[in-house]
Amino acid sequence: MESSDPPATRVPPPEDATRKLQGAALRDRVAVQRVLDLCLQIGEVMLANGVGAVDAAASMTGVAEAYGVRGSQVDITFNRIMISYRRRVGDDPLTAMHQVRSRSLDYSRLHSTDRLVRRIVAGQLDRSLAQAELDRIAGAQHRYPRWVSTAALAAMAGGLAILLGGGAGVAAVAAVVTAGTDRVGRFLNTRGVLLFFQQIVGAAVATAATLILKAIGLAPEANPSVVVAASIVVLLSGLAVVGSVQDALTGYYLTAVARGVEIALYSIGLFVGVTLALRIGIALGINVAVSPNIQPPLLGLPTMVLGGAVAAAAAAVASYAPWRAAAAAGIGGACASAVVLLLSYTDLGQIVSSFGAATLVGLAGAVLSRRLRVPPLVIGMAGIIPLVPGLATYRGFVFLAEDDVLAGVSSLSTALATALALAAGVLLGQFLAQPVRRRLGRLERRYRGPRLAGPRAST
Repeated sequence: MESSDPPATRVPPPEDATRKLQGAALRDRVAVQRVLDLCLQIGEVMLANGVGAVDAAASMTGVAEAYGVRGSQVDITFNRIMISYRRRVGDDPLTAMHQVRSRSLDYSRLHSTDRLVRRIVAGQLDRSLAQAELDRIAGAQHRYPRWVSTAALAAMAGGLAILLGGGAGVAAVAAVVTAGTDRVGRFLNTRGVLLFFQQIVGAAVATAATLILKAIGLAPEANPSVVVAASIVVLLSGLAVVGSVQDALTGYYLTAVARGVEIALYSIGLFVGVTLALRIGIALGINVAVSPNIQPPLLGLPTMVLGGAVAAAAAAVASYAPWRAAAAAGIGGACASAVVLLLSYTDLGQIVSSFGAATLVGLAGAVLSRRLRVPPLVIGMAGIIPLVPGLATYRGFVFLAEDDVLAGVSSLSTALATALALAAGVLLGQFLAQPVRRRLGRLERRYRGPRLAGPRAST
C-alpha cells in the first residue's frame, strides 16, 4: 500500500543526509589535496633547477588558483616547501609539505615545467592532464646524453680560456682538463660522494693536471692561471647565485641565507682543492704565477668576444637547455663579454663593469625569452658565465697558498663583490624589461619584483 504522506514529508533519515554531506566534503578535500600535491611537485622542480623562491611561490599560487583553490599560503625555506589552504573560517586547514632532496640543473625540464605552468594558468589543462604531463616531465631523461654535457663543459672552458687572453694551446689544455675533471666528478657522484668532497677533488685534479702539463712542457704556452681560472668557473657554474640574490631582494631571507651558505661551502671546497694542489706545486718548484689583469689589444677583441659567446652557449647546453635557449645565451654572453672588455679601458673597475654587462644580459634575456618562450633564468644564468670572476678567485687562492693573507682576502672579496654584482645586474635587467605603464595582473601585483620563471605579465 502506497504511503498517503505528501512528497514533501518523505525526507531521508537524518543519518543519510549527514552521510551524503560528509561524503561530498571528503571528495572536496581529496580534490583540494590533489591540487596541493600538484603545486608541490611544480615547486620542487623549480627549486631544484635554481629558480628563486618568489618565482616558485608565484607558480604554485597561480596553479592553485587556476583550479579553484583560492587563498592558499605558500612557505619556502630552501629545501622545504609547504602549502596550506582553508576554505572558510572554522574549517580545518589542509596542509601539505615536500622536501627538495636533490638539486641538478636541467634547463629543459625547467623550460617544460614553466610552459606547463603558463598553460595551466591560461586554463588550457584540467588537473588530471596537468598531473600526467608533470609526471612525464619529472620522469623524462635528460635532453642530451651525458657525453654531450661533458663536451659542452670542455667547450665552455676553452671559450673562457680564450676570453681570458689565452691562445689555442691554452684553450685546448683547459678543455681537456675540464673534461677529465667532469668525468671524475661523475664517477664520484655514482659512488654517493657528497658534492662538497666532489668540489675538493675536482679543483685539485684540475689544478694538479695543469701544473703537471706545465712542468713537463707539454703545454709550454699554457699559463696555469688561465687554465685553472677556466676550470674554477666551470665548477662554480652550477651554483644558484642569481637565485640567492633574488631571494634576498624579494624578502625570502631565510632561503637566501641558506643558498648563500651552500655557495660558500662549495666555494670553500674549491679553495681546499686548489690550495692543496698549489702547495704541492710550490714545494716542487712549479710555477703557479698569476697572470696580470687583462688589457687586450683592440684587434684581439672579436676573438675574445667569440670565446665569451662559446662559453655562454656551451654552459646552457651543459645544463641541458634547448638549442634555441643556448643560442640566445650565446648572444647574451657575446654582448656581456664585449661590454666588459671595452670597459676594461676605462676606470670603472671590474665590479661596475660586470654589473653593467650583467644588466644588459638580463635585459636581453627578458626580451628574447618572450620570443623564444623560455624562462629568462636560463638565458640570464648562462649569459653571465663569461663574467664569473674565476681569475680573481684563483688569484686569491694563490695568495693564500703563499701565506699572503691580506692580498688573498682582498682578491677573494673582489670576486665575491663581482659575483653579487652579476646577480643583481641580471635581476635589474629583467626588471627594466617589464612594461612600465601596462597594468600588471593580480598575481603579478602580489609578487612584485623581477620574474625569472613562472607566470609572467604579457607584453
